[in-house]
Amino acid sequence: MTSELDTLRPILEAIAPDDIINPITPIAVALQEASDLHAAIKGDDTWERLVEVGVDPAAIDAIPLAVAATRQAQSQWVVARDRGKAEAQREREQSGIELRADIVAACRWNLRNEAAALRVVDEIVQGEGIADLVQDLVNLAALLGKHPSAFDGDDTFDAPEQAEAARSVAEEITAGLAESRTTGDHEAAKVLRDRAYTHLAKRVADLREAGRYAFRKEPRRAAVFGSAYMRRAKARSRRRAAEVGHGSEPEAAVA
Repeated sequence: MTSELDTLRPILEAIAPDDIINPITPIAVALQEASDLHAAIKGDDTWERLVEVGVDPAAIDAIPLAVAATRQAQSQWVVARDRGKAEAQREREQSGIELRADIVAACRWNLRNEAAALRVVDEIVQGEGIADLVQDLVNLAALLGKHPSAFDGDDTFDAPEQAEAARSVAEEITAGLAESRTTGDHEAAKVLRDRAYTHLAKRVADLREAGRYAFRKEPRRAAVFGSAYMRRAKARSRRRAAEVGHGSEPEAAVA
């Protein structure tokens, strides 16, 4: 079975070295925001509005493939990067077990009034072994995606973030199991990851630019095409600057 990364590999390898960019946001954040953007575009009339300003529908459809390929490339790099591979794999599997337990607990609580969803949770956790763990994480991520509003009242659980964590850990475990069939070259794995990130980031940036143009007279809808992570980072930077400024005032007065 051909993976998304293998499907995109010719395109990724064609990226000129000078065009490759290092991730400017954590990979998990980039993957989540790209997935969220794709979901937002599919809602209401957003898709049609983007197509009206000249966006190729294929560019929108390409986002899930780019997300999956980047997640796989990241996982392969994590495996190649780790020292003490057997121990690292055990840690990844344990992390997956703990994450599965956390998500299952959150689902049982927040979906307690959704009988059908609870039956799905029961079915997901029936299996045993690492292969089942990987599939459980993938299925739980999908379940979270189907009930996004059910978790809004739980401030201790970020459903989109946990869904991305589940998909990423599942990919890392899978990559670890397949390590003997993949390259152990740390640098080559990192370059491939950076190429995949570059490919994804370019497509996300293009769609964000198109969205800001298409909805330039509708600020609330245009805001969907920004990065929440970057907005938070800028807000933190402004707060720090303000705190430093306030802290320096007494010294200036004394001087």
